[in-house]
Amino acid sequence: MKIYFSLLITILTISSLKAQNVSVGSIDMIEQRSRNEQLLGNTNPLVSYTLRPLALNLVDTTQTKSNKKVYIKILPITLTQQYNTFAPYGWNDGSMIPAKGYQSFLSAGLFAEYGILSIQLKPENVYAANPEYDIFPLTETDRARELNILNLNHTDLPLLFGNKSYSKLNWGQSNIKLNINKFSIGLSTENLWWGPGTRNSLIMSNNAAGFLHFTLNTRQPVKTFIGSFEGQIISGKLEGSGFTSPKSQFIIDGEDYEIPKSNDWRYLNGLSINYNPKWIPGLFLGLNRTIQVYHDDLGHGFSDYMPIFAPFQKKKLKGEDAKNRDQLASLFFRWVMKESKFEFYGETGWNDHAQDITDLFHSPEHSKAYLFGFNKLFMLNKTKNNYLKVNFETTHLEQSADRIVRSGGSWYRHYQILQGYTNKGEVLGAGIGSGSNLQTLDFSLWQKDKVWGIQIERYAHNMDFFYDAYRDYNNKWVDLMFNTYAYQKFGKLDIQAKLNTAISNNYQYQYENREINMQFQLSLQYHL
Repeated sequence: MKIYFSLLITILTISSLKAQNVSVGSIDMIEQRSRNEQLLGNTNPLVSYTLRPLALNLVDTTQTKSNKKVYIKILPITLTQQYNTFAPYGWNDGSMIPAKGYQSFLSAGLFAEYGILSIQLKPENVYAANPEYDIFPLTETDRARELNILNLNHTDLPLLFGNKSYSKLNWGQSNIKLNINKFSIGLSTENLWWGPGTRNSLIMSNNAAGFLHFTLNTRQPVKTFIGSFEGQIISGKLEGSGFTSPKSQFIIDGEDYEIPKSNDWRYLNGLSINYNPKWIPGLFLGLNRTIQVYHDDLGHGFSDYMPIFAPFQKKKLKGEDAKNRDQLASLFFRWVMKESKFEFYGETGWNDHAQDITDLFHSPEHSKAYLFGFNKLFMLNKTKNNYLKVNFETTHLEQSADRIVRSGGSWYRHYQILQGYTNKGEVLGAGIGSGSNLQTLDFSLWQKDKVWGIQIERYAHNMDFFYDAYRDYNNKWVDLMFNTYAYQKFGKLDIQAKLNTAISNNYQYQYENREINMQFQLSLQYHL
């Protein structure tokens, strides 16, 4: 008994690396740099980079063990200012909202650790001027307008966040956790990112504001005799935006077609797990799954609070449709080949249950979405601190041809959850939104404390809606985007700047309606 007690005390009091996390999308680009360094063979080869936020010590090798009984650190002050000239553009920006015009983001905080207990307070304040912009025209055909109303009624994606300026203070990247060896348990409002994608993620990204959630997760890869594992289980609270699109969007011939959305919050249960086989270095295989349900429809049993452990086949789930739950699931991989300084990755997901294995075999493309990409580094000097990075990624959320005989519904939209897969008015997964497709080609130069890059993107807006609403091919709304970005560190100051240009062809599906949006963004981060 004394042996077991001594072992427990040792586990609970073991000197650990500081439990601070790197916020998803940190402007110092430390996450991306660490992932690059893995391709160069300079960081832990067991880290998958498919489960974020990452612990600081995993991406910053200068971190040392804390010998202090109480460790306190002031977190950097971050200020981002942004301006969109014509319409709301941009995603993967956390608490910031889709808005035209000026918008600012301010964050600061404190990290403290005592033994196995850590507290990170990092609230965020967002202000947006939020002026009106050109939205879907009321002069469209009744069919197109009805389908647009269907989208508005089954997602909480308001065209405008109110009719005045927007200001919001939230908990941001805050958490309180118990950190025991390679595991952590606690409460958090941090943004999460699941999966190998760099521009998009099918299930979980930092596109929307973070939500309150209980978390049980690994802080480092857990080695076993068959390989290493990383994982996270969450139970969270999703909230509505509190806004609705302009009333005129819902009225056709004097009749109001708006369906009021419930004010009830939604319970979200999620699982992300990945496995690195011992026999195949650099290969990571994983699974993501989330299930949401209105709080009022939530049962009281274990299977109600933890439906992620239920079977995937609907025929094995008694009365599943009556539970009014919405599921998303994906399988993903990432394969690192450090000898070639190359990685490729992919994620494929489904927004509905298959009836059984036969159904999945017959129609694997039903309700499916996917993304694939690769990263390749080209060394520009012998010391491996100056290199060119090439990234390509394609994301496909448009329904397959299977929709002709059996529609799976657009991704992130479900008839039982009128808010769709959103939190506070933005999609939790890929920021391009339901039915959309994106191809990204990115070239970047990396040096010590300096990054410069350009992106070329093709963005096809909600093709599911387009094919239902129009019979003329010329109405397809496709953007060609040219993005540039730069980062440099000056002592304690980090500076990141972006200039993004979107050339919209057939904006809002209007033939020959060409518009140009310029997005200017400047981010400053100061380490106290």
